[in-house]
Formats: sequence, C-alpha cells, structure tokens
Amino acid sequence: MPIKILTKFIIYFAISFLISCSSGPRPSEEIQSQDPLIDLINELLGQANLDSGNSAAKLRLEAISKLLDAGFITRAEEEAKKLQSNESLSTESKLHLTLLNAKIAIARNQKDTALKILTDSLTISVNIRSQSSIEILLLRGQLYLSQSQPELAIESFVQIIESWPSDTETTLYEDIWSALMLIDKKRLDVIAQSAASYELRGWVELARIVKTEEGSIRTQLNSINQWRRIWAQHSAAVRLPRPLNTLQEIWENRPKHIALMLPIQQSTGNAIQEGFLSEYYQELTNSGDVPTVSLYDTTEINQIYELYNEAVVNGADLIIGPLSKILVNQLQELDKLPVLTLALNYADNEAASENLFQFGLAPEDEISKIINLAWQEGHKNAAILMPDTLDYRDLEEFFRDSWLSKGGEVVSTVNFTGTSDFSEIVRRLMAIDFSESRAEKLLNLIPRRIMEFTPRRRKDIDFIFLVANPRQGRQIKPNLAFYFANNIPVYSMPSIYDGQDNQIGNRDLNGIIFIDAPGILNPTSRLNESIIENLRQTQGSLKRLRAMGIDSFRLYTRLKQFYNDTSISIQGATGTLTVLTDRKIYRDLEVAQFVDGIATPYSPLSSK
Repeated sequence: MPIKILTKFIIYFAISFLISCSSGPRPSEEIQSQDPLIDLINELLGQANLDSGNSAAKLRLEAISKLLDAGFITRAEEEAKKLQSNESLSTESKLHLTLLNAKIAIARNQKDTALKILTDSLTISVNIRSQSSIEILLLRGQLYLSQSQPELAIESFVQIIESWPSDTETTLYEDIWSALMLIDKKRLDVIAQSAASYELRGWVELARIVKTEEGSIRTQLNSINQWRRIWAQHSAAVRLPRPLNTLQEIWENRPKHIALMLPIQQSTGNAIQEGFLSEYYQELTNSGDVPTVSLYDTTEINQIYELYNEAVVNGADLIIGPLSKILVNQLQELDKLPVLTLALNYADNEAASENLFQFGLAPEDEISKIINLAWQEGHKNAAILMPDTLDYRDLEEFFRDSWLSKGGEVVSTVNFTGTSDFSEIVRRLMAIDFSESRAEKLLNLIPRRIMEFTPRRRKDIDFIFLVANPRQGRQIKPNLAFYFANNIPVYSMPSIYDGQDNQIGNRDLNGIIFIDAPGILNPTSRLNESIIENLRQTQGSLKRLRAMGIDSFRLYTRLKQFYNDTSISIQGATGTLTVLTDRKIYRDLEVAQFVDGIATPYSPLSSK
C-alpha cells in the first residue's frame, strides 16, 4: 500500500477512534459516516482533538454549528460543554459559542433560557463588528418578538438592518415589520418622538402611515409611495417588507362587483347597510375608486341558494352576507362557494367551506376578552349575574366552561328577569339572605337585647361577571354598594353601554369595567367621520351594527390578503380584526370603565 494512502487511512482511523471514545450520543443521534455532511463533522471534530488553542476551538464551533443543522442536538450540546471552560477563547469565539448555546436551547424549546443566554454580560452590549454579533442581535430580536416584546425586538433589529446586504435572503425586514404591527398607533407616536436614529424613525413613520390608512388599500399605497420619496435613503425604501410589497397585487386583484345581501326591511339589516354605504361614500370621496354594489333583500328569504346564484350570474365576484344564521348554515353545507363570500354571521358547523369567510358580532369574542382581562388582573373566583333566558344560559355556560378551563372557579350564580327585585337578586348573589337567616336563628336562641346583628357578605368572590342593559345596571351597581360589595370588580359586556352621552345617568354605573367596539367608545375618531357627517344618531346596539357595516366594506379588499396571511390584522370600527385558521374573523375589543359617568379608556394598571 502506498505510504501516502496508508498515512491517510491511519489518520482517518485515529479520528474515528477519538470520536467514538468521546461521550456517546443518544441512540437516536448515532452519527453514521454515510453522508458528506457527517463526514465533514467527523473530520472537523477529529482535527479539533488534534489541534489546540483558539484554532481548535474554531474547528469545534464549526462542527457544533453543523451538528445543529443536522439535528444532532445532544451531541452539539456535549461538544459545546467542552468549550465552556476554555479560557483561551477569543472574544469572537466566545460570542460564537454563546450563539450556538442559545440555538441549542431553542432546539430544546427553552426560549426563556435562550433569551437569558443572549442578554448576559458578554452579549448585552454587543456591536455589529462580526458575523456572530449580527446573528446574536437577529436571534435576540426574534426571541423578543416570539414573546410579544416588540419594542425590545425592534431595538435589536434596527442595530443590524443597515449592515445587512440588500441582495442577501433574510426575514429581517418581515421580522421588524411584524414587531411594528404589534405596537398600537399611540405608542408608535411616542416612539417616533424619541427615536434617536434615522433608521428607527423611518421604520416607525412607515408603520404609522400604514396603520392610519388601514381602511383603504388605495390610500395606503399612495402614502407608502410618498414615504419612499421622503425616506429615499432608508433601508425599507430599497427593500419593502413582503406584506407591503404584496399590497399592490392585492389592490389590482380586488373584487370589482359586490353583492350585498341583507334583510333591509329589518332594523338590523338597515343599520348594517347604513354603515356599509357610509364607508363606501367615504372611499369614493377619498380615492374615487370603488366597486359596483348590488343590493339583494333577504328579509323573507328562507333558502339562500337561488338568490346567491342570481348574484353570481349577474357578475358579482364578492358576496357580503347573508346575516341570518340559518342562511349562513346553508352556505356552510357546500364544500366550495363559486366566489369569495363574507358571511355576516357564524355557522353552527365548524367545517370551513372554501371561499367562505365569517364575520359577526359574536358575544363569545366579548366573553373571551373579559375572561382574559379578569385572569390577567389576578382573579380566580367569579360570580355570575345575568338574565334568565335560553340565549343567555348558553352564554353563561360558555363563560363558565372558559373560566374553568383557565383554572378559575365559579362560586356564585344568580339569574334575573326584567321584572326582578334587584335588591333581592344582589342579596342572593352575595349570600346576604343566608347571613340574615342565620342571624334570625341565633336571635331565637339568644335574648335580642344582648345581641347586635350586622349583615355580612360572602368573602370568596374576586369579581362579578355582569350581563345587563344600562337600565338594569343602574339598579344593580348601587345595590352592590349597599350590600358591602362596592370594592368587588365588576366586568360587563357591551350591552351595559348605550353609547349615549349621559353622564348623570351613567354615574350609577361608576366602576364597572366593560368592553366595546372602538366605533362606540371613540365617537369622534377618524373611524366615525362618515357616520357623524351623514347618519342620524341612534342607540348602542344599532351603532354596533353600523360599525359592522363599515368593517364589512373595509374587509372587501382584505379577504384575499387574509387568505394568504393569517398573521395580519386591521383596526376596524368593531375592533382589531384578525382571521383565524378556519377563516372566521375575530374581533379584539377595547376596554373602558365608567368614571364619573363617562366611559373612559381602561388598562389593567390604570386602577392600581
């Protein structure tokens, strides 16, 4: 055998022997020499064992990186531990090792550990002088983003985005855009004022204009083009995030003919139509570019198929409606609808028909928001107070099941009718009647002249979930105060507020925390410009339906966007709108509290 070949064989045998003698991997991570990548890993580790100092460390670091790429997590961790106590590592090698340790933690689904690694004394003030530093900042930002800490994520991303080669594939632009979209516009305004760099200020200004113009893709596109002219040297001007790049295509492929199917002879259908048309004319004024709209009355329709087919034959490429749950159920029975459809209610069947989106004022969305808020504020024991009807019993069951699934308890439940004595209702809820009954029994045993009785309420209620209208609420809340429950938080549904400026009457609702649509809580906002100018004043329930009509128009260009990207959201008149995987549109509502008879913005910290 030639000397050169024999020497190569001996070296390869020695490397294989050294690797096999090191701490062995788990059986699922047995490294076989049957793949070029594995051969390279073996060669790097073998050479690292034969070498010394920082040179050996670099070889081992490269091998660890490739082990992670190949999915050998345990073996990568073992090799990383060998370097942990190596004091001869250069700063760059230490940073590279830190990065790899963070990736190992992520591979084990230990994101908190990974973030701790990337914010230690070595990495917290890292700059962008090396590739490892850039990757650390990118990964740190992505971890902050995954943990809903968008401002910290942006801080990391902005440090590296100017240094990122424009022709190199990356998700960095999309990551920073996702972080910006998690921050509300008021907070963006604050960040813009304090932004210390051209790069950060430009990104924030771009996010602000996109959020401001969410109601119209046409207006968004015009604003983005204007931003690019002003911020011509900005990284995003050269390379827009993908969601913004797709807006032009979405606009060009928008529906051109809408069939609006509503029971217009009913107040509910008429209110939605008013909201829809008010937004239609607002868009006509702003951009002059609106679709054709055909109106179909479903007031006396029991079967939707004939009317639906008629609209399709007449050229509609988007159906908005119907409103009736029965008619929506009929559409849901079809595997696929011929055109994109935005139903204005939710079907009972959970199956998702192709081309069917569902959007409505679901009370379940509202209850879920209340549950999350109460849990966030540290409550566990709930009391329920709501009307005694079949529909409300279903909502009571939904609240109970949802609260129990969180880990909470329901310790008291009382139902009432429209003619109830609310003093008696509250006494039962707070167990005052039991307290008085017990006192009466004692008075029969003990002479009355030596016993003084003070009624006491039960002590195990953390909060009250109240479903009532304003008239009922104005009787219930003072009775809660009378029966020693004024300090118990009360959370309520939108029905507690009629949307009217009635400060004197609403003082009896003081302290109640409730949720509602932005279009109701912010009547002078830009969302409601057209309603204020063109429509008569009305009560809360019809206002909410008008807001639904506004959003149904705003959604017409967004449905295809939602089809391709379920991560986006838009600020609507009924709430912040996002689409779930079954193409049901979810509303995240705003939180308010009655303070001196006025519905005032509320946050969990505002009452602390």
